[in-house]
Amino acid sequence: MTEPKAKVCHYSEVPAEIFGDEAPGVSIRWVIDEEKDGAPIYALRVIEVAPGGHTPDHTHPFEHENFIMEG
Repeated sequence: MTEPKAKVCHYSEVPAEIFGDEAPGVSIRWVIDEEKDGAPIYALRVIEVAPGGHTPDHTHPFEHENFIMEG
């Protein structure tokens, strides 16, 4: 088992990735994930949706939260 560790960063330090055709006008920043941070059951993502953009209807087999910051 690995030692727990804290991560401190500003979300803007994490590169944004474009979702693609399935979510026009949408980008995502993986602030905490399994690959880079060793978090197998938790992910912190910042998703930015441009005016007129949207994500497709979908579901998840796990708890999922959204926090709207603006707009």
